[in-house]
Amino acid sequence: MSLVTPTDEVIAAVRAEFGLDQCGINEAVLSLKTWLAMQPHLPQNIDDSRLERWLIRCKNSLEKTKNSIDMYYTLKNEIPEILCNRDPSEPWFKNICNVGYGCPLPHLTPENNRVIVMGLLPSNPEMLIMNDILKMQFMILDIRMCEDYSTSDIYVMDYKHFTMAHITKITLTIIKKMEVCAMKGFNMRIKEIHLINIPQFGEILVNVLKTVLNDKIASRIHVHSKGLSSLHEKIPKKILPTEFGGQNGPVLEHWSAWLKKLESYREWFLEQDKYKSDESKRHGKAVQSCDLFGFEGSFRKLNVD
Repeated sequence: MSLVTPTDEVIAAVRAEFGLDQCGINEAVLSLKTWLAMQPHLPQNIDDSRLERWLIRCKNSLEKTKNSIDMYYTLKNEIPEILCNRDPSEPWFKNICNVGYGCPLPHLTPENNRVIVMGLLPSNPEMLIMNDILKMQFMILDIRMCEDYSTSDIYVMDYKHFTMAHITKITLTIIKKMEVCAMKGFNMRIKEIHLINIPQFGEILVNVLKTVLNDKIASRIHVHSKGLSSLHEKIPKKILPTEFGGQNGPVLEHWSAWLKKLESYREWFLEQDKYKSDESKRHGKAVQSCDLFGFEGSFRKLNVD
Protein backbone atom coordinates (compact mmCIF):
# COMPACT_ATOMS: atom_id res chain seq x y z
CA MET A 1 0.00 0.00 0.00
CA SER A 2 3.02 2.38 -0.03
CA LEU A 3 5.12 1.92 -3.19
CA VAL A 4 5.16 -0.91 -5.69
CA THR A 5 8.72 -1.95 -6.52
CA PRO A 6 9.52 -0.56 -9.99
CA THR A 7 9.89 -3.14 -12.73
CA ASP A 8 12.83 -3.24 -15.11
CA GLU A 9 10.51 -1.90 -17.79
CA VAL A 10 9.51 1.12 -15.69
CA ILE A 11 13.12 1.88 -14.78
CA ALA A 12 14.15 1.68 -18.43
CA ALA A 13 11.25 3.91 -19.52
CA VAL A 14 11.97 6.58 -16.90
CA ARG A 15 15.65 6.59 -17.78
CA ALA A 16 14.87 6.82 -21.49
CA GLU A 17 12.68 9.88 -20.79
CA PHE A 18 15.88 11.71 -19.90
CA GLY A 19 18.23 10.11 -22.39
CA LEU A 20 19.76 7.70 -19.89
CA ASP A 21 20.63 4.01 -19.79
CA GLN A 22 22.64 1.94 -17.30
CA CYS A 23 25.92 3.03 -18.85
CA GLY A 24 24.92 6.69 -18.69
CA ILE A 25 23.78 6.28 -15.08
CA ASN A 26 27.10 4.72 -14.08
CA GLU A 27 29.09 7.51 -15.73
CA ALA A 28 26.95 10.22 -14.14
CA VAL A 29 27.10 8.71 -10.65
CA LEU A 30 30.88 8.38 -10.92
CA SER A 31 31.10 12.02 -12.02
CA LEU A 32 28.98 13.12 -9.06
CA LYS A 33 31.09 11.13 -6.60
CA THR A 34 34.26 12.65 -8.08
CA TRP A 35 32.73 16.11 -7.63
CA LEU A 36 31.67 15.32 -4.06
CA ALA A 37 35.23 14.31 -3.21
CA MET A 38 36.25 17.88 -4.03
CA GLN A 39 33.55 19.42 -1.79
CA PRO A 40 34.94 19.21 1.77
CA HIS A 41 31.81 20.89 3.18
CA LEU A 42 29.48 18.11 1.97
CA PRO A 43 28.94 14.53 3.22
CA GLN A 44 30.82 11.90 1.23
CA ASN A 45 28.59 8.89 1.89
CA ILE A 46 25.55 9.50 -0.34
CA ASP A 47 24.23 6.21 -1.71
CA ASP A 48 24.58 5.60 -5.44
CA SER A 49 20.85 4.93 -5.67
CA ARG A 50 20.06 8.36 -4.22
CA LEU A 51 22.51 10.03 -6.59
CA GLU A 52 20.78 8.25 -9.47
CA ARG A 53 17.35 9.47 -8.39
CA TRP A 54 18.72 12.97 -7.86
CA LEU A 55 19.98 12.89 -11.44
CA ILE A 56 16.55 11.77 -12.68
CA ARG A 57 14.85 14.60 -10.77
CA CYS A 58 17.27 17.04 -12.36
CA LYS A 59 16.52 15.74 -15.87
CA ASN A 60 20.02 14.32 -16.40
CA SER A 61 21.71 17.66 -15.75
CA LEU A 62 24.88 17.18 -13.73
CA GLU A 63 25.06 20.87 -12.83
CA LYS A 64 21.48 20.96 -11.56
CA THR A 65 22.12 17.78 -9.60
CA LYS A 66 25.23 19.25 -7.97
CA ASN A 67 23.36 22.44 -7.06
CA SER A 68 20.45 20.46 -5.63
CA ILE A 69 22.69 18.20 -3.51
CA ASP A 70 24.57 21.22 -2.18
CA MET A 71 21.34 23.03 -1.38
CA TYR A 72 19.79 19.99 0.33
CA TYR A 73 22.62 19.70 2.85
CA THR A 74 22.88 23.47 3.26
CA LEU A 75 19.18 23.75 4.10
CA LYS A 76 19.59 21.25 6.92
CA ASN A 77 21.53 24.00 8.70
CA GLU A 78 19.13 26.78 7.73
CA ILE A 79 15.78 25.14 8.46
CA PRO A 80 16.49 22.34 10.97
CA GLU A 81 12.92 22.68 12.25
CA ILE A 82 11.87 21.02 8.97
CA LEU A 83 14.85 18.94 7.82
CA CYS A 84 16.32 17.71 11.12
CA ASN A 85 15.20 16.03 14.36
CA ARG A 86 13.02 13.69 12.34
CA ASP A 87 12.42 10.93 14.86
CA PRO A 88 9.03 9.26 14.13
CA SER A 89 8.87 7.97 17.70
CA GLU A 90 8.63 11.52 19.10
CA PRO A 91 5.33 13.19 20.16
CA TRP A 92 5.35 15.66 17.24
CA PHE A 93 5.01 12.73 14.82
CA LYS A 94 2.11 11.14 16.72
CA ASN A 95 0.32 14.49 16.70
CA ILE A 96 0.77 15.48 13.09
CA CYS A 97 -0.06 12.08 11.60
CA ASN A 98 -3.59 12.55 13.01
CA VAL A 99 -3.94 16.03 11.52
CA GLY A 100 -3.30 15.44 7.83
CA TYR A 101 -2.02 12.96 5.27
CA GLY A 102 0.16 13.08 2.19
CA CYS A 103 0.25 9.68 0.51
CA PRO A 104 2.23 8.80 -2.60
CA LEU A 105 0.02 6.13 -4.14
CA PRO A 106 1.42 2.67 -4.96
CA HIS A 107 0.93 2.60 -8.73
CA LEU A 108 2.28 4.93 -11.40
CA THR A 109 0.18 6.49 -14.14
CA PRO A 110 0.61 5.11 -17.68
CA GLU A 111 3.15 7.94 -18.21
CA ASN A 112 5.11 6.77 -15.14
CA ASN A 113 4.12 9.74 -12.98
CA ARG A 114 3.65 9.37 -9.21
CA VAL A 115 0.29 10.53 -7.81
CA ILE A 116 0.29 12.00 -4.28
CA VAL A 117 -3.01 12.62 -2.49
CA MET A 118 -3.09 15.16 0.32
CA GLY A 119 -5.69 16.39 2.75
CA LEU A 120 -6.60 17.21 6.33
CA LEU A 121 -8.20 14.81 8.78
CA PRO A 122 -11.01 15.92 11.13
CA SER A 123 -9.17 17.55 14.03
CA ASN A 124 -8.80 20.75 16.03
CA PRO A 125 -7.10 23.37 13.80
CA GLU A 126 -4.86 24.23 16.75
CA MET A 127 -3.19 20.85 16.26
CA LEU A 128 -1.95 21.92 12.82
CA ILE A 129 1.73 22.88 13.09
CA MET A 130 2.92 23.79 9.62
CA ASN A 131 6.62 23.10 10.28
CA ASP A 132 5.71 19.56 11.37
CA ILE A 133 3.48 19.03 8.33
CA LEU A 134 6.37 20.06 6.08
CA LYS A 135 8.81 17.93 8.08
CA MET A 136 6.69 14.83 7.58
CA GLN A 137 6.16 15.49 3.88
CA PHE A 138 9.86 15.95 3.24
CA MET A 139 10.56 12.75 5.20
CA ILE A 140 8.27 10.97 2.75
CA LEU A 141 10.09 12.62 -0.14
CA ASP A 142 13.40 11.44 1.31
CA ILE A 143 12.10 7.87 1.37
CA ARG A 144 11.03 8.24 -2.22
CA MET A 145 14.58 9.33 -3.04
CA CYS A 146 15.61 5.90 -1.75
CA GLU A 147 12.85 3.73 -3.25
CA ASP A 148 10.78 5.48 -5.91
CA TYR A 149 11.37 5.58 -9.65
CA SER A 150 9.10 7.93 -11.55
CA THR A 151 9.11 10.73 -14.10
CA SER A 152 7.18 13.53 -12.38
CA ASP A 153 4.73 14.16 -9.54
CA ILE A 154 0.98 14.77 -9.73
CA TYR A 155 -0.59 16.23 -6.58
CA VAL A 156 -4.27 15.90 -5.71
CA MET A 157 -5.28 18.06 -2.73
CA ASP A 158 -8.59 17.60 -0.92
CA TYR A 159 -9.84 20.71 0.91
CA LYS A 160 -12.82 18.97 2.49
CA HIS A 161 -11.82 19.70 6.11
CA PHE A 162 -10.07 22.99 5.37
CA THR A 163 -11.32 26.01 7.37
CA MET A 164 -10.46 29.67 7.83
CA ALA A 165 -8.67 28.67 11.04
CA HIS A 166 -6.28 26.58 8.94
CA ILE A 167 -5.60 29.47 6.54
CA THR A 168 -4.26 31.58 9.41
CA LYS A 169 -1.53 28.96 9.89
CA ILE A 170 -0.13 29.53 6.39
CA THR A 171 2.36 32.42 6.40
CA LEU A 172 4.66 33.87 3.76
CA THR A 173 7.61 32.51 5.73
CA ILE A 174 6.17 28.99 5.61
CA ILE A 175 5.49 29.29 1.87
CA LYS A 176 9.04 30.47 1.23
CA LYS A 177 10.57 27.64 3.27
CA MET A 178 8.44 25.11 1.41
CA GLU A 179 9.33 26.63 -1.97
CA VAL A 180 13.08 26.69 -1.42
CA CYS A 181 13.22 23.22 0.12
CA ALA A 182 10.97 21.57 -2.46
CA MET A 183 12.23 23.20 -5.63
CA LYS A 184 15.91 23.70 -4.81
CA GLY A 185 16.74 21.08 -2.17
CA PHE A 186 14.74 18.20 -3.66
CA ASN A 187 14.32 19.60 -7.18
CA MET A 188 10.72 18.42 -7.28
CA ARG A 189 9.23 17.96 -10.72
CA ILE A 190 5.54 18.86 -10.59
CA LYS A 191 3.50 17.91 -13.62
CA GLU A 192 0.04 18.81 -12.29
CA ILE A 193 -1.75 20.03 -9.14
CA HIS A 194 -5.43 19.13 -8.77
CA LEU A 195 -7.64 20.74 -6.13
CA ILE A 196 -10.98 19.24 -5.04
CA ASN A 197 -13.70 20.18 -2.55
CA ILE A 198 -12.64 23.81 -2.55
CA PRO A 199 -14.76 25.89 -0.13
CA GLN A 200 -15.98 29.29 -1.26
CA PHE A 201 -13.25 31.15 0.61
CA GLY A 202 -10.70 28.68 -0.71
CA GLU A 203 -11.04 29.98 -4.25
CA ILE A 204 -9.59 33.28 -3.08
CA LEU A 205 -6.57 31.42 -1.74
CA VAL A 206 -6.18 29.59 -5.06
CA ASN A 207 -6.25 32.87 -7.00
CA VAL A 208 -3.64 34.36 -4.70
CA LEU A 209 -1.43 31.30 -5.22
CA LYS A 210 -1.72 31.63 -8.98
CA THR A 211 -0.57 35.26 -8.84
CA VAL A 212 2.32 34.43 -6.50
CA LEU A 213 3.71 31.45 -8.44
CA ASN A 214 5.24 31.75 -11.86
CA ASP A 215 3.10 31.25 -14.94
CA LYS A 216 4.44 27.76 -15.61
CA ILE A 217 3.44 26.24 -12.28
CA ALA A 218 0.24 28.32 -12.06
CA SER A 219 -0.91 26.86 -15.38
CA ARG A 220 -0.61 23.37 -13.86
CA ILE A 221 -3.15 24.06 -11.11
CA HIS A 222 -6.57 22.57 -11.91
CA VAL A 223 -9.61 23.27 -9.73
CA HIS A 224 -12.35 20.62 -9.96
CA SER A 225 -15.44 22.47 -8.75
CA LYS A 226 -18.09 20.41 -10.55
CA GLY A 227 -17.42 16.93 -9.27
CA LEU A 228 -14.60 14.48 -9.87
CA SER A 229 -15.26 13.42 -13.45
CA SER A 230 -12.77 16.01 -14.74
CA LEU A 231 -10.17 14.65 -12.30
CA HIS A 232 -10.72 11.12 -13.60
CA GLU A 233 -10.03 12.36 -17.12
CA LYS A 234 -6.51 13.14 -15.93
CA ILE A 235 -5.86 10.27 -13.49
CA PRO A 236 -7.21 6.70 -13.89
CA LYS A 237 -9.70 5.65 -11.21
CA LYS A 238 -7.78 2.45 -10.54
CA ILE A 239 -4.93 4.55 -9.08
CA LEU A 240 -7.00 6.82 -6.80
CA PRO A 241 -8.39 6.02 -3.32
CA THR A 242 -12.13 5.67 -2.73
CA GLU A 243 -12.50 9.19 -1.29
CA PHE A 244 -11.18 10.58 -4.57
CA GLY A 245 -13.74 8.63 -6.60
CA GLY A 246 -11.24 5.87 -7.27
CA GLN A 247 -11.04 2.11 -6.94
CA ASN A 248 -7.87 1.76 -4.86
CA GLY A 249 -9.21 1.41 -1.32
CA PRO A 250 -9.62 3.93 1.54
CA VAL A 251 -7.07 6.71 1.85
CA LEU A 252 -6.51 5.88 5.52
CA GLU A 253 -5.23 2.44 4.56
CA HIS A 254 -2.63 4.08 2.32
CA TRP A 255 -1.77 6.56 5.07
CA SER A 256 -1.41 3.79 7.65
CA ALA A 257 1.02 1.96 5.36
CA TRP A 258 3.09 5.11 4.92
CA LEU A 259 3.20 5.75 8.67
CA LYS A 260 4.57 2.25 9.17
CA LYS A 261 7.16 2.86 6.46
CA LEU A 262 8.20 6.14 8.08
CA GLU A 263 8.61 4.37 11.41
CA SER A 264 10.67 1.62 9.76
CA TYR A 265 13.10 4.31 8.55
CA ARG A 266 13.67 5.66 12.07
CA GLU A 267 17.33 4.63 12.32
CA TRP A 268 18.02 6.00 8.84
CA PHE A 269 16.52 9.39 9.74
CA LEU A 270 18.49 9.54 12.99
CA GLU A 271 21.70 8.75 11.09
CA GLN A 272 20.97 11.32 8.38
CA ASP A 273 20.59 14.04 11.02
CA LYS A 274 24.38 13.91 11.36
CA TYR A 275 24.99 14.90 7.74
CA LYS A 276 24.74 18.54 6.72
CA SER A 277 26.85 21.21 5.10
CA ASP A 278 29.90 22.38 7.07
CA GLU A 279 30.10 25.99 5.94
CA SER A 280 33.51 26.46 7.61
CA LYS A 281 34.95 24.08 4.97
CA ARG A 282 33.15 25.46 1.92
CA HIS A 283 35.36 26.85 -0.83
CA GLY A 284 34.37 30.47 -1.32
CA LYS A 285 31.60 32.44 0.38
CA ALA A 286 29.45 30.68 2.96
CA VAL A 287 25.72 30.56 2.23
CA GLN A 288 23.66 33.13 4.15
CA SER A 289 20.03 32.75 5.21
CA CYS A 290 19.11 36.06 3.60
CA ASP A 291 20.33 34.71 0.26
CA LEU A 292 17.88 31.80 0.53
CA PHE A 293 14.81 33.25 2.21
CA GLY A 294 14.93 36.97 1.52
CA PHE A 295 11.52 38.31 0.55
CA GLU A 296 12.79 40.94 -1.85
CA GLY A 297 10.79 40.93 -5.05
CA SER A 298 8.14 38.33 -5.71
CA PHE A 299 8.08 34.53 -5.64
CA ARG A 300 8.21 34.53 -9.43
CA LYS A 301 11.84 33.46 -9.10
CA LEU A 302 10.51 29.94 -8.50
CA ASN A 303 11.76 27.59 -11.18
CA VAL A 304 9.86 24.48 -12.25
CA ASP A 305 11.18 21.92 -14.73
